[in-house]
Amino acid sequence: MTQLKDKISIVSTCPARLFNDKHQGLWKGIQKYYPDVNFYFYHENTFEKKQTGNYIDFDNLDIPTNYHIYDLFELYDDLENFLQTSKFNICDTLEGKDGTNEYWIRNSIYWFRKTPAILHASKICNTPLLLFLDADSYITPIGKGEAADGDEKNIDQDYIDWALKHDVLSRHRKPIHTETGHIVFNLEKRGKELVENFYDYYRSGQAFNEPRWDDCHIFDVLTEKLKVSNGPLSIATGAPQNFESIIDHHKGEWKDVRTKRNGI
Repeated sequence: MTQLKDKISIVSTCPARLFNDKHQGLWKGIQKYYPDVNFYFYHENTFEKKQTGNYIDFDNLDIPTNYHIYDLFELYDDLENFLQTSKFNICDTLEGKDGTNEYWIRNSIYWFRKTPAILHASKICNTPLLLFLDADSYITPIGKGEAADGDEKNIDQDYIDWALKHDVLSRHRKPIHTETGHIVFNLEKRGKELVENFYDYYRSGQAFNEPRWDDCHIFDVLTEKLKVSNGPLSIATGAPQNFESIIDHHKGEWKDVRTKRNGI
């Protein structure tokens, strides 16, 4: 039987101010429940030390052998300049064109960081599937997931098989945007093209022509433009099982932790 580690890798990104918050549960969760799956973790120590003096002290952390840790601002040495010279540098002063998108534009500078992390991980992982999870996700053992009907899941063969049938899996929330804290990219299909375009849409400046700049909106724009097969993760939106319930996502808890300072 094919082992899970041969089919899927996990990626996430997180700055120190959020990593050290009580709602960051992914680091220990993967170690406990998926100790053989490669986990690619991207931090911002180089940037944060200059900006605030904060950093993640990896020297005092237990780092499992399946964890691969990278400094996002060392990998992309022009990333800081991009944040300072693109329209991101004024996102904390802008509202949406219709006056309702202030929250999404203000916070887009933070959420954008996942796109270079996913791109880098897609190039170095050796699995057909790449699973992005927000760092405020808690891995859920059976019986404690988000599924409305109690049909909680672990990442298993059914999850893998469903993902391999599509270019990408995501949490559909029509008529509003996709929730991008749980995305599976099929790198053997057009999920790879989506990953490449996700980052490039920002770096080319095209994202800043949209009414919203957040990754949720840009993800939806690109899945439509590229016509990728975007499969659902919940029974309510067409999945055969509640695959979204492999995690509990505490995204709302971090709103008070984020800052609005320019470039952070």
